[in-house]
Amino acid sequence: MDAIHISTVMDKKDFQRLADKISSGSASEKEVALYNYYYNKFQENVVWDESAFEEKYDIEKALHTRIIKDLPEYRSKVRKFRYAKAAVAAAVLIAVSIALLTRNQLSESTQIVHVEKQQEHDIDPGRNKAILTLSDGTVLNLDESQEGVLAEQGMVQVKKTEDGKITYTTVGKQLNAAVSDNVFNTITIPEGGKYQLTLPDGSKVWLNSSSSLKFPVAFSNESRMVELEGEAYFEVVSMLRDGENGAKKRPFIVKTPTQQIEVLGTQFNVNAYSNEDLIKTTLIEGSVKISSRGVNKVLKPGQQAQLTNTGSLRLVENIDTEEAIAWKNGMFYFNNTDLSTIMRQLSRWYNVEIDMQQMPQKKFNGELSRNVKLSQVLQMMEMTSGLKFKIEERRISMVK
Repeated sequence: MDAIHISTVMDKKDFQRLADKISSGSASEKEVALYNYYYNKFQENVVWDESAFEEKYDIEKALHTRIIKDLPEYRSKVRKFRYAKAAVAAAVLIAVSIALLTRNQLSESTQIVHVEKQQEHDIDPGRNKAILTLSDGTVLNLDESQEGVLAEQGMVQVKKTEDGKITYTTVGKQLNAAVSDNVFNTITIPEGGKYQLTLPDGSKVWLNSSSSLKFPVAFSNESRMVELEGEAYFEVVSMLRDGENGAKKRPFIVKTPTQQIEVLGTQFNVNAYSNEDLIKTTLIEGSVKISSRGVNKVLKPGQQAQLTNTGSLRLVENIDTEEAIAWKNGMFYFNNTDLSTIMRQLSRWYNVEIDMQQMPQKKFNGELSRNVKLSQVLQMMEMTSGLKFKIEERRISMVK
């Protein structure tokens, strides 16, 4: 997409008209970028020119009234900007939106000076990074490996594609021996990492930071089973085999330490981090069965199974599926999300420690790209809450 060049000189009426279009969701990508330009100028200069742009509080109040009036519609319109890839512009728009939605006011001059100090210790976002451990104990650093064949295990080749993904491909018998069902590989995603791989049956898996997946190099004739710790998004292909009674589907099973998920062909997300209060399985498409301690639940699209630490399994209807898979789409998505949950997400993605003892009980709404530096995420949160954060080495704490 071509870069957007801004040469417009804006007066008070122009700015009010632009703010109105953004708040109604009718602004074009160029208009969002124009708003972003002037907002950034305000950030850089700290001073809000009231003679040109009206009193900032009045504009925020007007925007707030419009946004609150049709909040669900507003959220859907904001997502359009995301899919249009107006990344920087959308980030600023979202930041302002969160501030309005939470009705918190904060002195920008204080906040901006604070963020500038953070830049000295800023931290980059996560990236494609993973370790693959083969059945013989060989360890491959995938982010450093060259594209092409990385290993051969019986009749299966492990390849790294040009776009950095890992695939398992069955080839001819020239690779000597068939692969046993008991030959497993494990892919481990460290903090600050993510990765995508294609399993031997063609199913695709996206793995979030601080996660691991253990899987066979070749699936058996009876089932396809993998073991997950952490978070992953699955696109499972339907598998058939010939038997005495004709074709038969082989179920795909995802095991976590406390539950089992059985599918035939579907798309779903599993969040099974050990430091979260709930294990969440969110169904996007198809059907899955969740089993835990003798309790079974069948999910339909848009439902989420929640397993508590005490073993209670419940279904939640009408889940916002975009929230569940935002990480896979490169976004942070906060929907009345408490601060401690957000901080755990930041800890995994930016590979930092969090001083959780100081964190107050606050909740946030909004969306933001995961491809920004840590200070930018904290800046957005400061704008909406009145809180102040600091980065020291690789540790986030509150400023009292």
